Amino acid sequence: MTMENDRDNGEAQCRYCIDLNWYHEQGRSFSLLATSRLCPSSQKKKIPKSETALLNTIKQCCSKWEGFFSPNTPLLEMVFRLFLANGNKPLTLAQIQDRLQQLLTDTVGSRDLSISKLKRIIDDDSYYGLRPTISTDVEEANSEPENL
Repeated sequence: MTMENDRDNGEAQCRYCIDLNWYHEQGRSFSLLATSRLCPSSQKKKIPKSETALLNTIKQCCSKWEGFFSPNTPLLEMVFRLFLANGNKPLTLAQIQDRLQQLLTDTVGSRDLSISKLKRIIDDDSYYGLRPTISTDVEEANSEPENL
């Protein structure tokens, strides 16, 4: 199945985000995991205490750092970083696919970025707390998230 056909089957519109409650339920720390993704300049500053402030620091500063996204990064880690970089706003599988293709322009041929593969690895996640979201706001579902 080609990526174009893959996008037409409805799965492409499944929306995901990092479920911060999942970390609490699992007895894990989102802040600890996210803090380890801070860029060198943010690591030297006072680490934000709240999850919201931490997400904002990563979005405003760290996601713009050249080393934040690397072609050698495992796919699920890259998806996690996409959510960190956009402040954990929900993204559809199609949006995730588009952003990964932009980030991996030089190496995309060597990686399977099909909607079905992305859905499978995100649905199987038991480390990053990536979960489907249910959009209650139709306008929100049709809006495009900010570019990274």
